[in-house]
Amino acid sequence: MPQAHPDRNIKLLFVYWFLRDFQLWIPVWIVFLTLERGFSLTQVTLAEGIFLVGVLVLEVPTGAIADRYGRSGSMALGALVLGASVLIFAFTTSFTILLVSFLLWSVASALMSGADSALLFETLKAANREREYERLAGRGVALAWAGVGMATFLGGPVASLFDIRTTIYIGAGTCLLTAATAISIWEPPHVRSERREQSYVGSIGAAFKEAWQAVDVRILLLLAGSSLAALESVHYLVQPYLLKSGVEVGVWFSSLQVPLLLAGIVGALAADRLSSRSGSVRLLVVGPIAGAVCFAVLAAHPELGAYAALPVITGIGSCLEPVAAGYLNRRISSERRATVLSIQNMLRSLVMAVLAPTLGFATDEWGLGQAFAICAAMTLVAAVVFGIPLALRARGAGLEAGSVAESSAAG
Repeated sequence: MPQAHPDRNIKLLFVYWFLRDFQLWIPVWIVFLTLERGFSLTQVTLAEGIFLVGVLVLEVPTGAIADRYGRSGSMALGALVLGASVLIFAFTTSFTILLVSFLLWSVASALMSGADSALLFETLKAANREREYERLAGRGVALAWAGVGMATFLGGPVASLFDIRTTIYIGAGTCLLTAATAISIWEPPHVRSERREQSYVGSIGAAFKEAWQAVDVRILLLLAGSSLAALESVHYLVQPYLLKSGVEVGVWFSSLQVPLLLAGIVGALAADRLSSRSGSVRLLVVGPIAGAVCFAVLAAHPELGAYAALPVITGIGSCLEPVAAGYLNRRISSERRATVLSIQNMLRSLVMAVLAPTLGFATDEWGLGQAFAICAAMTLVAAVVFGIPLALRARGAGLEAGSVAESSAAG
């Protein structure tokens, strides 16, 4: 296959990220399941927890598939599987059908995650442009948030004008365009070691060994996996929060979710500048602490008056994601890049698999204030238990917290 210019790859990745998250059902999917299909929030978050267990089991094996057989193909296959799961979701009439949809969804998510970040870094590495990773990854995350934002803005009115199922059908069609975009991306050559090529299972074991032996990588994986999970969990509570505040499904319901997504765009675009100024490690520690404060505000005042804390939480999570990925990319080897990145996603799924049903149960039984309090505690614990040791190691090594020096493994 002839080599494409890296800029073409970057543009196609941007289109891919936008289309992947442009799903019109996003602002109304919990409403669809709770009000139209009669599920409790506990049941919805339990299904989400099972979905996350599926992601947990599949993340690393699919990351190894992407490393071994191609990142763009893995992304395309994931988009097709996502389309199938979305179609099944539209016809959910029982908890069993809901689980089938969510389990397929976990396959799709695992196939796509890690592979896209690895593909971007390898594209930049082929052009000796690795230092641009945080900036371009931040733009990619921003475009993904833009896709969510546009879908959120349009989803409520479309659901009100037609019905929620229409938004789901359109989402399935968007997945086909996403797959077509992914398969057209040039696959940069993988840099493999001179050792005899390992088996598929052996490559997974080697990735875990590499991640565990590099102490900074190990701590960062635990920090990012837990803190990003806690920050991301706010999305399970936004729609119940609006419904509890008396906001009905429609234009206003969608409009109040858009600022969260705009904050996601701003956070992602600011990631490179903030990490350059304050240091990536410092940002990865301070960010979760700030998120915990916002969750505490919502726990104390779970009414619409504390709404402003929601977009701040979203912006923090969006900012930290490319910073964490850039930190890892510079410290792991090319041949196992997607696999190690998938370990981070696996850890995040592990935390969320427990956290999601806990939040659903807490909301149903005790109220939104207690659910927000759980998020605050989880985010703060992640920052203290994992963030502080990472910062101390950076200081002890005589590095600035934001050092982006590459380790020998990333060569």
